[in-house]
Amino acid sequence: TLLVQEQRTSERVAGAVALRMGTVYESIDDAGRTQVLIKALTAGTEMYRPAELALRILAAGVRLESGAGPDLGQIAISGSREQTDQAIDLLAEVVLHPSFPDTAIEGTRRRALTAAAEEQESPLKAAYSGFLAAMYRGSPLERPVAGTVSGIADCRRKDVVALHQKLFVGENMAVCFVGNFDGKKVLAHLEKAFASAPRGERPRPSSGDPIPLGADTSVTAEREIRAACLAFGYPAPGNEDLPDHAAFKIIESYLASADRSPITFWLPQSGLATAVGVIYAPYPKRSSIAVYLAATPANAPAARDSVAEVMARLKTTPLDEGEWNTQLKRVQNGTFQNQNDPLARARAMSQFEVSGVGYDYLRRFEESLLSLTPESVRVAAERWLTHSVESTITPVKGESKL
Repeated sequence: TLLVQEQRTSERVAGAVALRMGTVYESIDDAGRTQVLIKALTAGTEMYRPAELALRILAAGVRLESGAGPDLGQIAISGSREQTDQAIDLLAEVVLHPSFPDTAIEGTRRRALTAAAEEQESPLKAAYSGFLAAMYRGSPLERPVAGTVSGIADCRRKDVVALHQKLFVGENMAVCFVGNFDGKKVLAHLEKAFASAPRGERPRPSSGDPIPLGADTSVTAEREIRAACLAFGYPAPGNEDLPDHAAFKIIESYLASADRSPITFWLPQSGLATAVGVIYAPYPKRSSIAVYLAATPANAPAARDSVAEVMARLKTTPLDEGEWNTQLKRVQNGTFQNQNDPLARARAMSQFEVSGVGYDYLRRFEESLLSLTPESVRVAAERWLTHSVESTITPVKGESKL
């Protein structure tokens, strides 16, 4: 799919290629290998060796970046309008004809291993990993997006090449360019540059949907640490589910507000918890919303109860007028503040197109957002905040309870 949007007010141009890949499409045996692939992709191509590719990027004055999440990956390029043709050619060369040098594979594999290991070594991240495992049991999303050490450790160049051949096919890619250019000429250039994309089918999820929670679920592990770490949360709508997704962006903003939230502001202010944050997972279908925190063993129960009370109140009491107006404005500004940036727009359009909700998703999101009321947000909370998952990492029994 090729998308072009003229933006005459900008002196910049940007392009993005999005494709289905990531945790949803990985098995337990290869979990995390897409992270190696997406980072090694930009190291060199069949036409340009790593040093020459780096020089061409520098000479063209463009920036190239890549990354992957739970259900899609992106490779993006941005630069001045004068470099539009070069940007298209470089992006197509990197996406379709990577050389995957051995040094790049080994370097990205090591970094991916470090990221996967940190998911378990950090107590806070381990608590959230436990939350994911319970919330998404039976689906690939029960694993961290970074993958697993075992899935990455045996990854070799031949595995990355095979994965590229499987994923980087025409049926699985959306290419979008945005900027101050002639749209017809850019579209013709894109058709020529990406004409060599091989045929192939879209990848299928590696397993089914998560097993629905039948009751509140609690998981606990012990470590030789001094503080307790907690992740507590509920199911939530994915971005396909409008207007409930828009309602939960309001809820996320309210819970995460560093200057007024009863959780992320008041818990640290009261001394009950530290490192408090909120994660509304960017998953396509059923998602989740969770609060994570660290607290002394003595304060952990009170901190947990405070979080549970605030989230339960969302189901029964609408936000008051002042809070509503503040959070509505913040969500709207946060979503659309960068839409004059060609890179942000190209990323968004390609992302939403390849995920199946359509390149104009942000327009429909805004319509849904502006149609909400405090009561409709309360109703959405009541519908989704059903059975909770609580994942806790506690100090080993007998350790100091400071």
